Amino acid sequence: MDELARILDGLNALDALDLLRAKRFSPNLSWGAKAFTGKQPTPWVGGLIWHRPAGYFGYKTLTVIGVWAVAQDEGTRIIVGSKLLAFTAPFYEAEAYHKLIRDSFDLYYTDRGAPPEQNHWVFTTLYNPTQRLELRDQLPTLLAQCVT
Repeated sequence: MDELARILDGLNALDALDLLRAKRFSPNLSWGAKAFTGKQPTPWVGGLIWHRPAGYFGYKTLTVIGVWAVAQDEGTRIIVGSKLLAFTAPFYEAEAYHKLIRDSFDLYYTDRGAPPEQNHWVFTTLYNPTQRLELRDQLPTLLAQCVT
């Protein structure tokens, strides 16, 4: 897991996500960047931002945009993509929601930050340390493609 985190750090993933969030989304309706980790189905580390649409019922759908490093047999796969999450908590209380959503989204949406399904990938490649700086430069543009 530490190696996967170092790879994302070398790609400056969290800063690229922060930049996207600051440029494209309202600070009152978007949060992150934050790192998430998991071990299933294979070890992964991801940097994510999340945002919801404006309006009272905007909480019903959350969009997560991220960069993930996933351990695979052939090496580390870098994935850039997004996914939509449906609100799954038993009830919505606006004051608590707006306080707690800043730190994480898993209390209200059944998701732990794992990579999206393949059909929601904008970009993927096997990580090659010799191409780190090229990928680092491309990352802001790739993340911008996740915004619809």
